[in-house]
Amino acid sequence: MSKTDISKNSLYQRNSSLAPDQTLRGYILTAMFAGVAAAAGYMLMFIPNIEAVTLVLFVAGYKLGIKRGILAAIIAAFLYFGLNPQGGLFPPLLTAQIIGVSAAPVLGALFRLLKSLVLRLLSLPILAIIATVWYDLLTNLAYPLSIGLNYKGILITLSAGIPFSLVHNISNVIIFSVFIPPFLLLINANRFQIES
Repeated sequence: MSKTDISKNSLYQRNSSLAPDQTLRGYILTAMFAGVAAAAGYMLMFIPNIEAVTLVLFVAGYKLGIKRGILAAIIAAFLYFGLNPQGGLFPPLLTAQIIGVSAAPVLGALFRLLKSLVLRLLSLPILAIIATVWYDLLTNLAYPLSIGLNYKGILITLSAGIPFSLVHNISNVIIFSVFIPPFLLLINANRFQIES
């Protein structure tokens, strides 16, 4: 019996119920990314405007693709924003937070399409800013709109949030630039791909 015959008759080939379930593995990884994102949020929650949720969800989108990345973002948003002891479950704000953090995995999945290392490194700060500005804009609009502020009240609220948003953007640019390259090296070392 040749090596080819052995591989064709392997246990996995003969009994597909014993083969690794890629769909199940995909859901497990989705849950793990969601849990890590929520834990990263709680870990840094006492440091204003510095967070790692966006980082983890960007990497989730890179590894899992858009659909599972967004699912991880939704779960993480409920775990972190919805159950946060500093205040959560205000429906308009929670909705804005879910939509806001869902940009990170979409950007992570699109980032995966870039083949040039130089282009990838140059795009990280830009993608960090896009994800952060999107999140900050949605969350800063959710509160004044939900309590019925007029145009002037909305502008005042947005203006008051600019310094906080600047800190948030600068910190995410640094976090993306420092942590994403080594994380992606680790992830790419594992060549197992998840079926989306």
